[in-house]
Amino acid sequence: MSKVDYSKFCPLLQRQFSNQGKGVILVLLASVMLSLQNVVARVILSEQYLFGHFRVGGWIAPTLGNSLLVLVMRMLLMVPLLAFFVGPQLYPPLWLDLMQLIQVKQRGLLSRIIGSGLFLFVSQCFMYIAIGNIPAGIAITVFFIYPTVIVLLSWLLFGERPTCVLGLGMLVLYLGCFLSIPAPESLKSANFLLGVGTAMAAGIAFSFNVILTQICSQKFNFHPVPFSLINISTTLVLSGFSIVVFNYVPFFKLLKIARFSVEPSVWLSLWSSVLVLALVTVAGYLLNNYGIFLVGASLSSIIGSTGPIFTSTLAWLFLGESLGSHQIVGMLIVSLSVAAISFHKNKVQAIKNNST
Repeated sequence: MSKVDYSKFCPLLQRQFSNQGKGVILVLLASVMLSLQNVVARVILSEQYLFGHFRVGGWIAPTLGNSLLVLVMRMLLMVPLLAFFVGPQLYPPLWLDLMQLIQVKQRGLLSRIIGSGLFLFVSQCFMYIAIGNIPAGIAITVFFIYPTVIVLLSWLLFGERPTCVLGLGMLVLYLGCFLSIPAPESLKSANFLLGVGTAMAAGIAFSFNVILTQICSQKFNFHPVPFSLINISTTLVLSGFSIVVFNYVPFFKLLKIARFSVEPSVWLSLWSSVLVLALVTVAGYLLNNYGIFLVGASLSSIIGSTGPIFTSTLAWLFLGESLGSHQIVGMLIVSLSVAAISFHKNKVQAIKNNST
């Protein structure tokens, strides 16, 4: 596969900061953007008071059908943006690589990429339901169980047995998730149980997506830009197909929870919100790609553990969603545990690479 010189895309930044410092800032900004998308999704699916005064959002209820609708709308905006504007700028041989995937010898790679897109689709559906039912900070904190699931999957699939240090880090992470759950009386709420359950399901599905992504990157050396385009295109096809089946096929129309429901008067507001959601996501993707180029994937994954902290902070700043002291402690524990797990895995991998 062809390689591209990313340095020509950010010459102004190169004159001002060292590559390391610049990369850290970019990855941090990426984490902020990706956290902001969670807040925007929260507004779309649940009515909020912006800065405590302006009533916004709640355009649609946080059901499976409406989550599918938001997903297909978002991907309808993101796919052409990445395919024809952002993607070719980041990686000029984008379409050449895509055409090569049609070849018979590349079928194995293509099937794995599509499989990764399937798990991304499932993860996103569950995540939207979770964010619509519980505070965004709690939803993302629970979602961050996915690094521990990745460790277990790596053990089952590749024989990479976790070390004692890694096992301890996983236990501490689960402790943080437990602390982030509100007071016991909240557990009686059906919406809360649904939100926590779907956030966990989203994390588990996302871990499968990450495993397949690693296989495509390491075993097949496939570039992340065409990989991401196929990923989100798969999500678009699956969400669009689901919308058609659950809303227009007679038998499946009986599943009311899987049908979308939108008042005619809110379509403009909904499309405007989804446009913001798509732009914020693409901005996060771009910043993260530039940051990875400058600091590497290892440090980037550690910085990415700030997701729960940024999401909770932005939700508090814009929506006034406050957390109890034990929830804040739990969120910090989860973020630190994810960073520690990422650091340990990277250190073990570096030792393996040096010994071969």
